[in-house]
Parts: sequence; C-alpha cells; structure tokens
Amino acid sequence: MIKVAIAEGQRLIRESLATLVNGLKGCEVVGVSATGESAIKLVKEHQPHVLLMDMLLPGFGGLEVLQRIAAADLRTETIVLGSVTKAVMPTQMLQAGAKSFLTKGVSSEELGHAIRKVFAGQRYVSEFIAQRILNASLGYSKSNLIAKLTRREFQVLLMLLDCQKVNEIARSLHLSPKTVNSYRYRLFEKLDVKSNVELVLFAVKNGIPTPGFDTEEVSRRRRPLKNTPTMAVAEEDKVFLVSDSE
Repeated sequence: MIKVAIAEGQRLIRESLATLVNGLKGCEVVGVSATGESAIKLVKEHQPHVLLMDMLLPGFGGLEVLQRIAAADLRTETIVLGSVTKAVMPTQMLQAGAKSFLTKGVSSEELGHAIRKVFAGQRYVSEFIAQRILNASLGYSKSNLIAKLTRREFQVLLMLLDCQKVNEIARSLHLSPKTVNSYRYRLFEKLDVKSNVELVLFAVKNGIPTPGFDTEEVSRRRRPLKNTPTMAVAEEDKVFLVSDSE
C-alpha cells in the first residue's frame, strides 16, 4: 500500500484530493495538513511514501518545504500541485527535488500514474507540463534549436535528463523502445549533439532542468586530458563518453 500525505491550504481542495487518492487502488491517505510547517511535521511523524503538496502553501511555501525535507533526509518523495501561469515554477520545483509537477485539474488516472511512478523512484512529467517547461526554456534560452522540438520530443528529453533508461521511458509513455530511441536520435540531430554528455551540457546552458546528472562531473568528463583519446561506451541503453585515463 502506498502511503500518501496531502498538504493543501484550501479545505475543499484538500478534502477532494483525499477522496481522490483514497479511491485509487493501492493508495491510502495517512494524513493531511494545511500549512508548510504542519506538512513537514506530518512527514516526520507518518513517514509517507509520497507527499502531495500545493506549491503555494501558507507559511512555508512549496520550495522551502522541499528544501527542509531534503535537509532532514526524509525518505518521502514529493508531487507538487499548482498553476502553471508562471511557466518557470515547474522547473524550480523539479530542481528543488520534486519528483513530479501536476496541475490541480489533474485526472484521477494521471494522478494515480504519477503517484505510482514517484513511489517507484522515478519522475513523472506530463506532456502538458513538458510543454510549459519548453516554453519557459524558449524564453530563457539564447539558442533557437529548442524551438525545433515537438512537445513529445521535449518530454522525452526531460526524462533522459532524469537518467531514465530507454525501456523505462517506453513503459511510462506507453511506447516501444524503438520509438523512444527514434525520439532520442531525433533530439541529438535537432540539438546538434552527439552524446548524453553533450545533451546535458546543452540543457544546463539553456536553463533546462537536469535532476538526474551531476553537472560538474559531466563537465569534467567532457574535458579529457590533452592527447587522451575518447571513446563511446554503451552501458545498457545509455551512451557516455569516457577517456582512457578514467
């Protein structure tokens, strides 16, 4: 059974979410809270698997709650609920440690899917949220290459940047691994990169969240020693560039 806690400032929405989650197979609500402070207390006391949280909680806001949960090393994954009128918010929440960002109009089917993915240690990014992050990146980026991406391609890009494997992405999006690989190769072509390392560096440069990678380590890998040849090494369905010195 997946234990879910809910942190939502508005009573009617809080009660509606609790009813919705309790109606999902394999999920149960273990507690609810109305403020950021009480949300942290709730997580410490009940240790839920997943926290379903409004991004604009009274008291501590969503970002501070995420930071405090991370600082306390609490083993609870967070799904943030909110409006995306400010397109940069999903990016900020994901970078702060949220595993998923959903709108408050989310369907019970998508909510259940997101909870199960997050419970399994994966991220969930819907096509709609991917589109909002894409729009935000277009506003931030100096590169016009991002504008060439479709919404689905950008969704796959975000999942690759979260270190998800091709087979995992395929299962999550209900696609074949062959189709996901096609999206991956198309991304490389459109963004003019040749490896996952270059893909991550492109994302960092253009303000796209890269939660699955240590960007400093990636940067070091991208700079091999002088006169040290590099080679492509396949590890399952990922490709990395390594030097002979490693």
